Amino acid sequence: MGLGMNIVICGLGYVGATTTACLLKDGHTIVGIDPDPRKLADVAAGHSPVSEPGVTELLTQGVADDRLTVSATVGDNLRGADMVFVCVGTPPTQAGGLDLSQILAVIQELGAALAALPAGVGQILIVVRSTVPPGTLDDMVIPALTEATGVPPGDRYEIAFNPEFLREASAIEDYYAPAKIVIGEREPGITGRLRGLYDAIDAPLFELPFAAAELTKLTDNGFHALKVAFGNEIGRLALDLGVDPQPVMEAFVADRKLNISPLYLRPGGPFGGSCLPKDVRAINALATVRGIDVPVLGAALASNDSHKSFLARRVMDRLAPGDTVLLLGLSFKSDTDDMRESPLVDLAETLIGKGYDLKIHDPDLKGRTLIGANLRYIEERLPHLSRLLIDDVARDVVPDLVVVGKHMADVQSALDPAWPAIDIARL
Repeated sequence: MGLGMNIVICGLGYVGATTTACLLKDGHTIVGIDPDPRKLADVAAGHSPVSEPGVTELLTQGVADDRLTVSATVGDNLRGADMVFVCVGTPPTQAGGLDLSQILAVIQELGAALAALPAGVGQILIVVRSTVPPGTLDDMVIPALTEATGVPPGDRYEIAFNPEFLREASAIEDYYAPAKIVIGEREPGITGRLRGLYDAIDAPLFELPFAAAELTKLTDNGFHALKVAFGNEIGRLALDLGVDPQPVMEAFVADRKLNISPLYLRPGGPFGGSCLPKDVRAINALATVRGIDVPVLGAALASNDSHKSFLARRVMDRLAPGDTVLLLGLSFKSDTDDMRESPLVDLAETLIGKGYDLKIHDPDLKGRTLIGANLRYIEERLPHLSRLLIDDVARDVVPDLVVVGKHMADVQSALDPAWPAIDIARL
């Protein structure tokens, strides 16, 4: 990346200490800021203030190289600084949110220090690394800096969000071999210096708007917690059945096509069809009979129903009473005529019940003879389906709203672009 930079690290806990150690290893000069005198004493002596493998060795080398100093306040430490990392804690509040008071205090301190710098100094990049809720940079950090400095970002300073994905006990390893690097930006392409820190690291780089980057961190940890809870629920059920849960989960995670993959992790339509709803009910019924509490699995169907209601509200918010709706798709996914527990059947029922004029086009049903359980299901739910189906969307309907329930590229490309549309297959 070239010559090392002068970097200020605000907060010397787990994230700050590890970030300091790794940036020292990469050849940068660091000033560590923390109000805790014990942390300052440890870091000044080259010792890690937290228990994390490898950090002490890197801090010791930084002190020996005269590239690591510490201070209790920001003060005039921004003179000559290229970049500031904000790594302070955001502990939980009593209501379950995140306490942003330390973030705000540091940002205000940085703003005062920026305001005191003489005119003509180089632009300083302020990087928030702490975990924060979406909207924090836009609604709190930037306004606080603007008020303190008297100028918005873009000239004397710039702002970025760079969440960490470091696991305790393997933080240095994770820093140099991350699954991804996420950078939140005020405008695309204005955080070149921050990207440069990761030039030698081989990982996908995502440059996102602030709120998307902030939500990505919470999404990751939410899913990790969900995976632990799911694995433990299967484990409880397996043990009660006299089954060793370990080989069950080994077989489960060996499927990298569906189970451990991007598949199914796409915000869009709810799940449906003849398998997922049935089998989720079955595993919940099995757990209930055996007295095993599986709240994650138990909530899957309720969550799916909530998503159906959410999508129906989004559609109806775009409609006036009696409007004509063209629904593209009725079976639960493309290239099948299976309508059992299809979310689009639920949506069709809701729209009809609310008095809208519904028309449905689904190439997967054209010329098909429905049989068996599929036929019985749709006869119960939409007994007048034949009156709703249309063959030619360009000729047979002039809708007030097109609802894309599943993707059909040929049909969508033939639609009148003037027709209002909402795609619920991909949020």
